Amino acid sequence: MFSPFMIGMFLVSLAIAWHSIRNGRSPLWLLGLAMASFLSFYATVAVWIAYLMFAVIPDFMNSHGARKFRATVKEVADPGRAYREAKRDAERVGSADSKRLLAEESLKRGLHADAVALYESAMSGPLGEGDPTLLKGMARAKLLSGDPLASEQWFLKLKELDPKAFDTDSELDYARALEEQGKTDAAVAQYERVASRYSGEEARVRFALLLQQLGHNDRAQALFREAIDAVQDAPSHYRSRQTEWVRVAKQNLR
Repeated sequence: MFSPFMIGMFLVSLAIAWHSIRNGRSPLWLLGLAMASFLSFYATVAVWIAYLMFAVIPDFMNSHGARKFRATVKEVADPGRAYREAKRDAERVGSADSKRLLAEESLKRGLHADAVALYESAMSGPLGEGDPTLLKGMARAKLLSGDPLASEQWFLKLKELDPKAFDTDSELDYARALEEQGKTDAAVAQYERVASRYSGEEARVRFALLLQQLGHNDRAQALFREAIDAVQDAPSHYRSRQTEWVRVAKQNLR
């Protein structure tokens, strides 16, 4: 009979072996784990600790989630740091990419007119209007600065230049640009295309708000309900990102 202690050891070793194989680690880890299991409990624990220190922790520290967490901590500790660094780089380097990064930071801080000027400056260089990233940024900056007509035109240029770059974020902003110009039929059609594919509830809720404004209350109510139901059993990180749009949906649900 195997004791719970032995079963626990086996499961930990199995988890390490699975992690090692899944991440393409050196087979020496598996060999060391196997040899340690025949030697003693302490040898096995030593291999566990070594694997944790030299394989698991470095992977975690370099993961996208960890990098994002560190960036968030820095931003909380010093809210203006990213903007200052981007501004310093733009002034010192003056490249199209440095201006783009500063424009993105400007948009985050509500400096929409500054962002438009930066994108215009970035596109005056050799890349001109042939960079999809710059076109997308300019289109969004124009939208947020209160120029939906120019935003629509930039999005159309983006779609013509690189259809793959016209992603769901661009599609949503394009729908907003149409809506803000009063092109309701075109906006409804665009929201219809993007709402079910957008990775979040913003598109669905914005679509519902427009439909409610147009008097299509039954469809609007159904979309508000869908947005609320979509986050009920979702992971916590998804729920936290959708808090604002779920709140709007609940406020409008009757």
